[in-house]
Amino acid sequence: MSESTSLLKFQIGPVQDFIAQARSTRDLWSGSYLLSWLVAAGIRKLADTPGTELIFPNREGQPLLENKGTFVSANQQKLLTPNIPNLFVARVLGDDAIEVAAAVKEAIEGEWKEIAKSVWNEGLKLGLEEKYEARFNAQVDRHLSITWMLTPVTDNSHYFNDFGNNGWHLDAVRQTRDFDAWPSGSHSVCNEKDALSGKEEAVAGGKDFAAEVGLRFKHLFKHDDHLGAANLIKRVWHLTYLQDVLKLKIQEFKIRSTRAIAARDDRNDDDENTDKSGAEKYLAAIAFDGDSIGAWISGDKLADQSELKKHHTKFSKSLSHFALESAREIVEKDVAGSDKDHKVIQVPMGFLIYAGGDDVVALVPADGAIECARQLRESFVAAIKGTKPDKEGKKPDASAGIAIAHFKSPLQDLVREARKSEKRAKNEVGRPAFSVTLMKRSGEISQWGAKWDCGGIELYDAIANAMGEGDLRSKFPHRVCQLLAPYVTKQTGLIQMNDADGFNAVEVIRREFVHAAERQGSKAIAEALQGPLLDYLGSLGTDPQTQLTAIIGLCTTVAFAHRNRSAETQSAERQPVA
Repeated sequence: MSESTSLLKFQIGPVQDFIAQARSTRDLWSGSYLLSWLVAAGIRKLADTPGTELIFPNREGQPLLENKGTFVSANQQKLLTPNIPNLFVARVLGDDAIEVAAAVKEAIEGEWKEIAKSVWNEGLKLGLEEKYEARFNAQVDRHLSITWMLTPVTDNSHYFNDFGNNGWHLDAVRQTRDFDAWPSGSHSVCNEKDALSGKEEAVAGGKDFAAEVGLRFKHLFKHDDHLGAANLIKRVWHLTYLQDVLKLKIQEFKIRSTRAIAARDDRNDDDENTDKSGAEKYLAAIAFDGDSIGAWISGDKLADQSELKKHHTKFSKSLSHFALESAREIVEKDVAGSDKDHKVIQVPMGFLIYAGGDDVVALVPADGAIECARQLRESFVAAIKGTKPDKEGKKPDASAGIAIAHFKSPLQDLVREARKSEKRAKNEVGRPAFSVTLMKRSGEISQWGAKWDCGGIELYDAIANAMGEGDLRSKFPHRVCQLLAPYVTKQTGLIQMNDADGFNAVEVIRREFVHAAERQGSKAIAEALQGPLLDYLGSLGTDPQTQLTAIIGLCTTVAFAHRNRSAETQSAERQPVA
């Protein structure tokens, strides 16, 4: 009698909120890497069991999924890149699948507690007080949310149904969570809340905390934040566990500050204090995500669902290749920057926060964000080009959300806005697409989005390049917005007019656009920009207001994003745009 086979799907949380709770680039990286590390611990435990096969993610070339003994000699940049998703799927052979799943869960929880222990053991140097130990341990115990589901595999012909049932049942499990009451008296020591999450009671931090922290950790506590256990661990575990316990070469993995990324310079590592910098530099967060990837993995998109098993192997490998080989190369490619003496040198453009399968989070200079997102999309499409089309003849694609703000803006707000913008691209602009959110220092929010291939990027690039080469003054996009704003009929939710009969928005936009280009540049540049302008307008349908708001949004985005390189000081925020 043949042994039974089961599908095992594991998922770990919290994810997006935990990652976004960040003061610095290092916090963002650390939260992403910690989750990847814990999932990898579960996968490594799974690999110890004979007869198991990892379906997703693909383990080929993943240093995090190798034996811990190889970590010190591994490529540290690849090893320290968060690229393991927060879930994995495997086939388990044998009748003890439940014991295997329980052992994997225990391995993840055990690794988390070892990391927490390494932090608490440095308590004296971290200024921790013994009276908070019980609270610290209680928060560690309840932080992780681990769910899993086992589904028996009937036979290969029913693999699609078995895989679907597994996912549906896991979703049901995730909606039914255990809630343990907090121990009585938990508020008796300190009532301060974690400043980043707003939920847990603090175990460290406060006004005088930075002065009490030992020299080794002082640079990680430049603010007066109160921190709960999870965010404290995220702040220091790279030193207490990765470096001290595992002897990884953390010092070789430099994490750039938000200012250094925005300004394209190499002067500031994230450990240095950049708060006193008065530079008017702008930073972008990119949240890139494949479209309907869950449906592609589940087989719902396959024209021939009997090929799901074969598809899993190939698709998982393609996603892994994109995350491991392409994402960092695009985000951190060398560009012209400056050193401390203001000499032109080559520096990495941005910093990769996370790359797991189809999901990428990165920080880049504001003026390079759209091009970076476009290149990520092109690389993603190329990586999965071998995937067979769905029932409608379409292949997998991706969308991106971009949020742009001053480099001193709260980083967790920037990342959350990028995620919201990504959802807007998918659900409002219409996937595959991108969406940009501009977070102005006045508090105003502006948005613009477009399909990848509709001509919007081409017009955006044409304007930006003309400004960069001096063929257009930086006032040009502001002037276009001023000229077109009176034609917008819906100024607020309370004030809305109708377009005049026979109103030709395309011709109005063309005339005003050309007029501004001639005044702020030349007739030659105005003529050169007409082609990209009309191509983009032609993709927007026939609604005049859609056409007007799209051009205003594009011009506002050009003006805002390219202030990093503008020689003029006039701010886009002061322009009266719609």
